Amino acid sequence: MALCDPDREEEEGYRAAQAGSGLDRNPYPPGTMRFDDWRRGWQIRHIETRIERDRTVTPDEVGESLADNPHPRGTIRYEQWRDAWQVKQFRLRRARRTRPA
Repeated sequence: MALCDPDREEEEGYRAAQAGSGLDRNPYPPGTMRFDDWRRGWQIRHIETRIERDRTVTPDEVGESLADNPHPRGTIRYEQWRDAWQVKQFRLRRARRTRPA
């Protein structure tokens, strides 16, 4: 049995979305952590695409913590800021795991 690697599954999902695969192409069984990690990577890529297309808040414009969100909960701006924050966190994790040792 292969070990679960959340970074690997997240990266697989990200790359699948980048290649145009649908969310239904998740190779892991629903209800598993691997399924969720893959789906998170896939969703991050779709959020990035929407940010690039809509030119809303960019990951560079957000704070270090989710609590830094200056917009009221329940607003579109709040959601856009949170999405950009999630992309920023993904990019930081990705940079750490791909950095040479």
